[in-house]
Amino acid sequence: MHISEFPSEVLDQILHEAAKANADDGVLWIYGLGHADTELQKTKLTRFVRGPTSPDSLKWDAISSLRHVCRRWHEWSLHYALQDLYLRRWRGSERWADLSIRRKVYDIYELIDKPVGVPVYRDPYLELRQTADLFLRYPSVTRNVKRLWFGGFFTREAEMLIAKVLRSCRYLETISVPWTMLRHGSSQDWRNLLGIAHEDDIPVKSLELQAQCLPENITNVSNIAVDRQPLLDSKVEFSHLKRLKLFGNTTFMPVNDDDLATIARSATNLEEFHITCLSTVTIRGVMDIVESAQSSLRVLEHSPRSNDGFFHPDPGSLREDEHVCDILIKCPKLRDLSISVPAMCSHIFSSTDVLWEGECQIRALKLCDSDHTAKSKLDGLRTLLDSARTLMDNQHRCKRDLDIELFFANCIFDPRDCVVHGDFAWAQVASGGSWPVTKTSSSKGPYGSTGLYGKDEGDWEIVSEEEYMKAVESGWIKI
Repeated sequence: MHISEFPSEVLDQILHEAAKANADDGVLWIYGLGHADTELQKTKLTRFVRGPTSPDSLKWDAISSLRHVCRRWHEWSLHYALQDLYLRRWRGSERWADLSIRRKVYDIYELIDKPVGVPVYRDPYLELRQTADLFLRYPSVTRNVKRLWFGGFFTREAEMLIAKVLRSCRYLETISVPWTMLRHGSSQDWRNLLGIAHEDDIPVKSLELQAQCLPENITNVSNIAVDRQPLLDSKVEFSHLKRLKLFGNTTFMPVNDDDLATIARSATNLEEFHITCLSTVTIRGVMDIVESAQSSLRVLEHSPRSNDGFFHPDPGSLREDEHVCDILIKCPKLRDLSISVPAMCSHIFSSTDVLWEGECQIRALKLCDSDHTAKSKLDGLRTLLDSARTLMDNQHRCKRDLDIELFFANCIFDPRDCVVHGDFAWAQVASGGSWPVTKTSSSKGPYGSTGLYGKDEGDWEIVSEEEYMKAVESGWIKI
């Protein structure tokens, strides 16, 4: 039997193995020069590994020989290589003249004793421009594109090219774009982005908005500080979206609570909602999304902390008639939870019907409904920890492994082991060295399990809950 007569699933597996072998033998790293000569200055050049070859480039190299065999293999190769596309803005100005831009001849790198480099200009949007032209000339290839990721494109010129690419890609499932598209894109651009512009389009299931601080040479451009408010168009709706992620912080026209309130009007079928390192969205915006997708939400991550550890931005406040703990336990499908809230209490762990499992992190500034006395706060904290242990035991009986961590009063509480992680140096001084009786070193810090990140917080230690409560009662620790 000829190989082309094999069943589709068998041929698919064979070609997958062949492509994987080609990728393993391909160019895994890209190279560059430390400096490039200029007309007025000669510098000693140093070669360095710039970084790993991108996954989509590796796939394209791996199928370059397969796609020339026959039409069937060609179509398979395009589907394999174009499913995930990562388009990045070019950074850098020098080119190593001795090194070909063709990665397959990179073997000569080790043979060059005296590299030669010249500074040249390269269009930073060349990759984006060529992709847009390719999709326009050969629209059939866009059927293979399922995921698009755009990185480093924030100018109006780049956003127009992104919109051009999106008009061609009508079968996307996942897309990641700069947050500036939320300000500069038109309502038609957003209908194309969400896959709802035409009846035969496939709606996008996952949307990511990336944010970062922009340099002044971009923010000072006259036409960039314009908000076209595309989400206010009733035709831009998010009912087909299953996953929404907001990542990164910025001071330039950031995503805010009003944006999330607008999205929440139609985002009723979200299953995953992530906010990471974003300080411009408060708990009000988060709860707008949660309440809208309450019946379908499975994953909720709200981590506004960026590089400040415990000193993360204030999570904000809700209306007087709203209680975060009540809202969260009324999400019937919620399983994974990591959230920063203004306040928490034992009620958040009171329901036996929740499906929570895995690692659950709750960060709070204060306890609900406690007065300003230390005794009231201490009683509320004890009740909270006991409720967390009860819920973990209940989940264990239901064959669900739940591990709860509570971030409160600049400490991390681990109810399962009945211990507290924190920096207790001042408490030891206040006690005259008599507290704590026993302690051990901790690998945790203001960033959770990742520790201190070389900051100046000091070494963290572990004490038992009873030791901690004793220090609070004695006034050595304030909560």
